[in-house]
Amino acid sequence: MRRTMAAAIALSMLSAAFVAAAPPPPAAAVTQGSSCASTGTWQAGELNVYWFDVEQGDAQLVVGPTGRTMLIDLGERSWNSRSSTMAMRVAAAIRIICDVPTGPVHLDYVMASHHHLDHIGYPGNPHDTSSLGNGIYQLLHPAEIGWTVGTLIDRDGGTWNDVDNDGTCSVGTSAEPSDEVVWHNAGTVSQTSRRWICWLYGPAGQPDRAHIEGRVQTLTNTMTTWPTYDLGPGVTAEVLQANAKGVTLADGVTPVSGDHTGASHPPSENDYSIAIRFEYGDYVYATAGDTDGVYGTSSFGYTYNDVEAELAPRIGVVDTVRINHHGSGHSSSNFYIETLEPETAVISCGNNSYGHPANRVLDALRTVSNSAGVGADIYLTNNPCDDSDSVGPIDYSGTFNANGDIWLHTTSTGGGYDVHYDAGSNSYVTGLPPAGGGGPTPTTPVTIAETRFRGAGGAGDEFVQIRNVSADPVDISGWRLQGCAATSGAASNRATVPTSTVLQPGMSWLFAHTGYTGAVAPDQTYGSGIADGGGARLLDASGTMVDGVASDTLASNECREGTGLSFPTSNQDVSFHRLDDGVTDTDDNLADFEGPSASAPVNSSGAGA
Repeated sequence: MRRTMAAAIALSMLSAAFVAAAPPPPAAAVTQGSSCASTGTWQAGELNVYWFDVEQGDAQLVVGPTGRTMLIDLGERSWNSRSSTMAMRVAAAIRIICDVPTGPVHLDYVMASHHHLDHIGYPGNPHDTSSLGNGIYQLLHPAEIGWTVGTLIDRDGGTWNDVDNDGTCSVGTSAEPSDEVVWHNAGTVSQTSRRWICWLYGPAGQPDRAHIEGRVQTLTNTMTTWPTYDLGPGVTAEVLQANAKGVTLADGVTPVSGDHTGASHPPSENDYSIAIRFEYGDYVYATAGDTDGVYGTSSFGYTYNDVEAELAPRIGVVDTVRINHHGSGHSSSNFYIETLEPETAVISCGNNSYGHPANRVLDALRTVSNSAGVGADIYLTNNPCDDSDSVGPIDYSGTFNANGDIWLHTTSTGGGYDVHYDAGSNSYVTGLPPAGGGGPTPTTPVTIAETRFRGAGGAGDEFVQIRNVSADPVDISGWRLQGCAATSGAASNRATVPTSTVLQPGMSWLFAHTGYTGAVAPDQTYGSGIADGGGARLLDASGTMVDGVASDTLASNECREGTGLSFPTSNQDVSFHRLDDGVTDTDDNLADFEGPSASAPVNSSGAGA
């Protein structure tokens, strides 16, 4: 049994507030299929998540407490497969889950994380000389499986331009692709992506578009806020990233967003994946397609770009994470895993020669510190996944599920959850700290002595100083500084103290943002700032909260103890100081701190004292 700290998106300075999704344009009249019935095998009154075994691909279904549904991806193994497709297999599984044995099923939402065959399948096209089409296309095609959808959610890869004025969207061939697709946010492109765009954005009235006409919502970078979706009472489903918005190439200047299809080394399509975060009570789940977590260039000539560095603080701490890109070594970076602190992780993969999942990712999951201690439970849709003749041996020790679908469902309050796999099930417990803050501070010789979240140099001119107020040395190796979001009060990692770091009695340690302008050199820097209305807290190596301080603006803040403080929102060289040189600690921020007054941080060498 495990306990975790649910988290919302992190920094308000990195992400605007979320709003309910704007509906697509009016939809064409279509007889709607049957929605998920409470008589199905899903657990009514709870959040349900299914990871379908689609081999080296992805397909997920989220069912809310009242039966509202979101299908995320429906990948295929082959572009020319028309029988025994993954679309057929997933449709059969969903019929049982939702107890709709015959006729069309209605899905409230279908989301395509990005435009790769193993995530969306292979769409058909009116110019085909033979019958093609599987994946999401086959599922929603009126003359195929024929299911209906409320909203089909797409990233903004491009749109159709009827260059030859023939009223149809042409894709051409791989050797001579059509110029009727206008790219918006794209790097590596293929016939799969061209066909997808022609289907979603092609001419009105085209027969294969009947079930999606007027139901497509495109996540564009011109949106001032990413949307949220209605999956029933108590569920929050928030898009956190799409189109690599706000991420730069390795040069630190050029946006990954935009049309890079003509570049000599274009970004991978994976970089543009949609990320979405679900929360139900205390339970949190995140999934982000094939998002990359490194900078580099592949042997095939495209680039990897570190979208995870921008995304991880937005997600914050989770209970469960679907590991990006089937466990590829280019994704699910150590920073990403350490920031999310998952207790359970799911990897969707099949036979492949790419080395998915990578040993580095599996090891990072086995050693991640979370609120239960150390290590996440790892579930795979296939085990083993890699083709060991092409790649070195992969260590699958300690993982769960040899083959088949995986199902997770929470309790009715989100206070716990069960994961069912081929050999049984495991149970976990979730839970936020007590309302109003992190609760009583454990007995500790280390306190937060001084802090500011905005200085004379602006929002990034910030620091957090901790101090050993005891008479004995304290080993703070592996301790973590976390920041709390101004929008939700949820905590996420900023910095982890290096090994072999010992604070002698009276000694301080100074954390500072990279935008810090003070004269006293920090001992350790961090890159993601802490919002003015947020907070900071210190965790020891086991994940136990040591000390915290936060704003008084939110009803609940995971960093706050007792009554919070009113932090300045203008640029001033002032900070809050803990009374009696950092010793006073009554578990009430308002009683323990004074200020704001002139900043006077101290580092481990004593500079500033």
